[in-house]
Amino acid sequence: MVKVAEIKQENIILAAIEIFQDKGLEQASMEAISKKAEVSKRTLYKYYPTKESLFSVIIERMLSYVQTFSAIPFEREKSIKAQLVEIAEREATLLCCPNFVSLARMVLSECMRSGASATIMLDKVKQLEGGQGLTKWIEAGIDAGKLDVADPKIASEQFIGALKSTLFWPQVLVHVPPAEEDAKKLAIEMAVAQFLCAYLKES
Repeated sequence: MVKVAEIKQENIILAAIEIFQDKGLEQASMEAISKKAEVSKRTLYKYYPTKESLFSVIIERMLSYVQTFSAIPFEREKSIKAQLVEIAEREATLLCCPNFVSLARMVLSECMRSGASATIMLDKVKQLEGGQGLTKWIEAGIDAGKLDVADPKIASEQFIGALKSTLFWPQVLVHVPPAEEDAKKLAIEMAVAQFLCAYLKES
C-alpha cells in the first residue's frame, strides 16, 4: 500500500514540474507549489527545504529513465548490426516515452533560463553511473576486432544524436506527438546504417 507521505511527495514533485515549466525556477514560489500540490508549506519544507532541492529531485527522476537504458553488454557471438538495432530500439522507446519527454522539456528549458540550474543538471549527470553505456559497448567492439572507431565517445553521440533528431527534439521543441512505429523503424534503420558505414571493421 502506498503511504500518505509518498503520495504527498509525488504531488509536490508534479506540482513543481508544472510550475517550473510555467514560471521558471527563479520566479516560482514555494507557496505556489504548496497550493498546487494541496499540502501545507510546513509539509513542503519538511520534504524539500528549497526550490533547488526540488529541481534536483526532478533531474534525478529524469535521469532515472536514462539509467534504465545505460547497461549495454557487448555480445561477441551476435552481429554488430543486430546489437545496434536492439540498442536503438531501447533508446527509441525512451525517447518516445511521454513522461521522459515532459521531464526533459521542463529541465532543459530551465537550464536555458539559468546558469545555476544548468550547473545542478551537470552535477547530476556526472554522478550518473553507467551513463557511458554505448561508449563502453563501442570500446568492447573495438577490443573484439569488430569496430574501427577513433573516438568512441563521439561515435556514441553521433548514433544517439541521429535518433534524437527525429524522435526526440521535435517532441521537446515543437510539441509534436511521439513518432509512429513506421517512423521509429525508419529512424532506427538509418542510424544503424550510418554507424555501420562509418565504423564497421572489414573482415
